[in-house]
Amino acid sequence: MSAKPAKTSTKHPYAAIEWRVIDSEAYADLTFSARALLVQITRQLTKTNNGHLQATFSDMERFGFSVNTLSRATHELITHGFIYKTKSGGFHQGAAQFAVTWLSVTNTHGIYMQGFKSCAWRDWQPKEKNRTPKMRAYSIKNGERTPPTHPKSEAVPPPKSEHIVLVPMGDDLSTNSASRARASIHRLPVMAGGRMQQIKHYA
Repeated sequence: MSAKPAKTSTKHPYAAIEWRVIDSEAYADLTFSARALLVQITRQLTKTNNGHLQATFSDMERFGFSVNTLSRATHELITHGFIYKTKSGGFHQGAAQFAVTWLSVTNTHGIYMQGFKSCAWRDWQPKEKNRTPKMRAYSIKNGERTPPTHPKSEAVPPPKSEHIVLVPMGDDLSTNSASRARASIHRLPVMAGGRMQQIKHYA
């Protein structure tokens, strides 16, 4: 009688983030980089290693993280309450270690748990947006800053006086006196009192 072939398991490990975490306001406020980092940290979880998770640049570089992006994303996950730093990294200290806050920590050897708070993301509150003060608009004219114009409700009407602009017409006035004599001068009145006066021609 032939032996039965060994059964092959089709079950593969997976990284799971609980629905209550994903549905939270704190998670919705995360940047895409922070969400991607949380997935990579969750990927390391086993039954006993929560609190000993890492987010080193050497591991995260291949997922598109730069040093600055990784630093900002880590800080973001901490301030939003999704991870807690259980060990500070540094020279001769190894990599920093973290715990996700929605799971318990069973192995506390070599890590700091005094400030750990379960499900700290529930306590996250959005920061109040600073309202920028109203700025007065200034314009630049001839290299100098001029104050803004008054609104229409505060506009001061110009005095009811006629301004005369003399414009030479015809030949170039700089040639000779005869040309200057032949030049025509037009009297161009500006609006005065809401009426345009008739233009008078002087030969």
